[in-house]
Amino acid sequence: MKTLARLIALLALLIPAAYAAETGYTLKVTEVKDKPFLDANTVATLPEKTTVEIMTRQGAWMQIKTADAKEGWIRMLSVRLGSPDQKSQSGGNLLSALGIGSRPRPASTSTVTTGVRGFSEEDLANAKPNAAEVEKMKSFAATNEQAGKLAESGKLAAKPIAYFDEHGKPLKEKK
Repeated sequence: MKTLARLIALLALLIPAAYAAETGYTLKVTEVKDKPFLDANTVATLPEKTTVEIMTRQGAWMQIKTADAKEGWIRMLSVRLGSPDQKSQSGGNLLSALGIGSRPRPASTSTVTTGVRGFSEEDLANAKPNAAEVEKMKSFAATNEQAGKLAESGKLAAKPIAYFDEHGKPLKEKK
């Protein structure tokens, strides 16, 4: 009985450490921001496969810390949990052997979408166009005359654009 109590005590000490911080790595060159916003100041740029410690999460952002003590916020979709050189999802430690702390990947290959909330499948299936809103959108369109005045006030100049035929070949310019 004492052995079981000691094992439980040992596991109680190990489990918080296993979940204290997650690690991951960048999937591409990633800007580290000082706040979790796209327009926040960039404090560093991390190369691909940089290992990061994930300190907290907020929406689609993760607060991270690098091995060289850089801290900030990066987009969640720029990070993959684990190690860039890991061979397998299952570890060879005691917690993995007991089924504690392991996070197996689901068998399906679903896509993560962030920022879409509030619509059920039924809402989407029963969606209908709103004619009044379409007309309202049309009222925001500029006429050729309005667009010309705006371009003139911004000192914009016309530039020729090459057009292409249905086969992707450039059309000859008319002179």
